[in-house]
Amino acid sequence: MIQTQIQTSPLHSDFAVQVHVAIQDIVDDPAAIAELKAIWQKSPVMIFRRQALDEAELVRFTEHFGKCETSGRKDIQSPYHDQIIYFSTLKYSDGRFVGGFAGGEDVDWHSDQTFQVRPATGAILYGTEVPRDGGDIYWADQYGAWERLPQDIQQLIEGRNGTCRYAKRYALLNTLELQDKARANAMLSLPDATHPLVLRHPHTGRKALYADPTTLIGIEGLSEEESARVLPILFAAGGHPSLAYRHKVHNGDLMMWDNGCTMHRRDPMKLDQPRLMKRTTFRLAATDYCTPHA
Repeated sequence: MIQTQIQTSPLHSDFAVQVHVAIQDIVDDPAAIAELKAIWQKSPVMIFRRQALDEAELVRFTEHFGKCETSGRKDIQSPYHDQIIYFSTLKYSDGRFVGGFAGGEDVDWHSDQTFQVRPATGAILYGTEVPRDGGDIYWADQYGAWERLPQDIQQLIEGRNGTCRYAKRYALLNTLELQDKARANAMLSLPDATHPLVLRHPHTGRKALYADPTTLIGIEGLSEEESARVLPILFAAGGHPSLAYRHKVHNGDLMMWDNGCTMHRRDPMKLDQPRLMKRTTFRLAATDYCTPHA
């Protein structure tokens, strides 16, 4: 067993850090995983550069932090491990994309799965083939977003739920994401989800804004007019440039983040350049992480 004190370098204050370790070396080391969990408490975006992981190692590493979800979409799932989905510009010989979400347009600030009643908030994205131009990924610190809000807005929203609707995100989506009409209609028929607008980390006590601009349509207990006044203030705080870390992705980068206290977005990219990203999504425990559910 490896005995190590893992070193990190700040990328954006203490919110995003580069972790100087080869995951292959520590994936079966409980002490090292415990160190990473402690780092993640403080720095919800962790970047591991120049990794060389097979898919079994990626799944094994992920499940140290939470139970992996499996996608209901077989068209974007890895043929080897159903806990992994692919984002890719590559195609099979029959013309189908290898994976999904291949469009080159930019992606707005968002948190994953906010339209679901019980979102899974842990995420890992592993770049095995990365385009040369474009496609930079950004994360925004939602602890900082909460602190940026005027005090009267903090007092107004704390303890209130927001209403999230998939149809809002669908209207913003790249058209390649849901070409299957039956799948699109199923997603559009999902009931609205309600989540607290302010999440509190159970260990650190820090408060994070949880206001996804791509799904949040209203604030419970406020009139439509008052919600319409407050929502732009929340969205502006959540995506404020001072809170954002921009990451130029290179082959072998593994990026890990906590959706309970971050948002993320992506720059446009060129579809004529090869890209293959492998993604795991995992459910974090409310006893240890900043989550919108008990």
